Formats: sequence, structure tokens, C-alpha cells
Amino acid sequence: MEAPRPAETHGPTPLCDELERGPWPSHVTELKKTRYHLQMYEESLSRRQTQWGFGGYVSLPGVAAGFAIRASARPEITKGANFVRVLPPAGNFYSAAMLSKVCDIADRYAYGLLHLHSTGGNIEILGIPTEQLLEVVSALNAQGLDVGSTGDAYRNTVECVGPARCDAALIDTLGIRDAWFRRFLDDVQFPRFPHKLKVKISGCPNDCTRAVQKSCIALIGVFRDAPKINGEQLAVWVGEGGDIAHVASMCPPRAMEWDGGRLTIDAEACTHCMYCINKCPAIRPGDDRGVAVLVGSKLRGKYGPLLGRVLVPFVPLTPPAYTELFDLLHRIDEVFDEHARRKERLGDFLFRIGIDEFSRLVGVEPSPHQMAEPRSNVFFHWAAGGPVGGEKEV
Repeated sequence: MEAPRPAETHGPTPLCDELERGPWPSHVTELKKTRYHLQMYEESLSRRQTQWGFGGYVSLPGVAAGFAIRASARPEITKGANFVRVLPPAGNFYSAAMLSKVCDIADRYAYGLLHLHSTGGNIEILGIPTEQLLEVVSALNAQGLDVGSTGDAYRNTVECVGPARCDAALIDTLGIRDAWFRRFLDDVQFPRFPHKLKVKISGCPNDCTRAVQKSCIALIGVFRDAPKINGEQLAVWVGEGGDIAHVASMCPPRAMEWDGGRLTIDAEACTHCMYCINKCPAIRPGDDRGVAVLVGSKLRGKYGPLLGRVLVPFVPLTPPAYTELFDLLHRIDEVFDEHARRKERLGDFLFRIGIDEFSRLVGVEPSPHQMAEPRSNVFFHWAAGGPVGGEKEV
């Protein structure tokens, strides 16, 4: 395939040229080989502020989600640019042939640039003319790829690499993500919610996807029994200099005890925080494994950043369809769809109505795990006529 023609220049670019100096590789040199409007980058460097902004979404017949617009603050240089979000394979595993085909599509139809991966975990192909958007979708579909993750829909689901690489993974994050798309693909590609919904899947409480910080619905791999201790491996590790006494002393709930020769873990006190598992290779997660479902986290919105709240502390997994887990997620998105206000994130909705009412609407039994913090005010206000001593709470 022919290389993309360079974009037309609109004047000198001294700041960009400065970034090409020196013996090291320069991204500016590579940008000059594409159709990207380098003058926009020059203006961004000069003003110390990007000259691109969010310009909304594009919907086409049969493709309701997947396209967005970058608005230009300098229309005399270039107008807004369309880009498409490509949903990546589970675990972000690509063959060289597939990536080569995606690059060919970017060269043929767009600037010749990819965002790999964006903050939402997508591949983004930048600078596609509006009249060629459907051609791009057809070309991607021919490679077994699909588009989505824009508008008031489920966004791309991000998962950690899970059991494909990490020995701390408690669940098959890749299998869950693949099954999730098979169940919810229509809601990824056809927006119907009051606002966007983000789902992230972490294989253990280490939460490498930052699901508890950034996702409307967080699925975290957990275990309920005590961590397993391999006594022989522990003895070897200690003999090689491992300080298990220090690990035990730093256990957050003080559930570990080391007497100099034997390590014990109090299963009732253990909070399964992964600290000892991360520190000592002789301690591994237990076998009673499932998923904790948290809701409401986000970085921006009406009430500012919010961390996720536990909705259900443990959901058993039933592969390959994961019916029980996905039925719960469907009840969550139905409640959000029916009761949230227009352009209200799930976290803001939860903050407004409270976890008790949200649990009731979803049909989840209350749990101590849902508490954000212990009660700090021991006093109650009462009025006459209540059930206790002829008084009632007000």
C-alpha cells in the first residue's frame, strides 16, 4: 500500500523542528511522514495548550457508536477531525498480521496515526473524512474487528492480562471480558443510557486496571477462604533472606503470626488484601474464588472524583456464560436506565439516592461490606410517638 501523503504545511514550525535535533529518534520526524497537520502541534507547543477539543459524536446508518470528533480551535489550519474507536481483542493480544492490517487502514483512510491504547483501552484511528467512515468500518469488520465505545452506551471493557501472564489472578479476566461482549454488544454499539457506562475487570484485589477508581462497574477477583501457606517453600524463602517476621508485622488486620518457625493466618481476621501474597511467594490465594461487584467510581462529574462502593461482595462464577454475574450487571444497567437523570453518571446517581435505595432497586440484600465508614455519631434525635419508649426517630 502506498505511504500516506504528507499534510500541507501552513507556515514554519520552529518548535517542532527543535524536537528533531539530537541523536535520538524524534516523534516529530515520524509525524512529518503522515497526513497529520503539524501546524496544530506547533500552535499547541507555542500556546502550551492543545488546540484540539471534544466535538461530539457521529452516528451513521447501522453504526450508532464508535465515531467521535476532535474539534479544532484553529479552523484556519484545519477543521475538526473524525476518529474511530476499535474494540481490541481480550487481553490486547494482537497478531502481527492484524496490527499490520489496522496500520494499512489508518494509512489509506486517515492521518496514518494510531492511539494504541487510549485511556479507554481502545485503538483509535485519527483523521478520517466523514464520507469514508463506513468504508473504514467495513475494512475493520473484514479483519474481525468491530467499533464502538462512544456516546451514552457501555464503553470498551478493560481487563487485566489475568491468567495469561499473572500468577496472582483469581479469575479468568479474558474469558469474562469475551463473554461480556457476547452478552452486551448491542448496548456497546447502540446508546440507550442516560450517560456512558464503563466496566473494568481486575483479576485480583491489586486492581491493576484501577477499576475501583475509574469504572462505573468494577469486577474484582476475590477469594473468601484463608491464604494458603506452602511450609516448605516458606522455609526456603526465609533461608534465602526473606523476612517473614516483617511481613507478619505489617499485615493490615494483624491476622498473621510468626513464632520463628511456623506461620499462621487467622482466617476470620484476614481481609484478603493481598499484602502477604504480594510479598511472599510461599503464600498464595485461597481456592474459594469469585467476583466482588463495586459501583459508582469515576474521576469527573457533578460530585467530583468518587471511589467505587461494594454492591455485592461475592458472586460465584459460572463459565462460559457467567449467567449469574451478567444478570446482576443487567439489573444494574436497567436501574440506571430507568431512574438516573439525563447526563448523570452512575456514581453521581448513586451519590444522590444512596446505596440503600440503589440496592433495593437492583434487588440486592444489604451487606456490611456496603458501609463506606463506621458510624461516627452515636446520638439519635427522637420525637414523641415512636416505637421505643413512646418516641420516634426524626
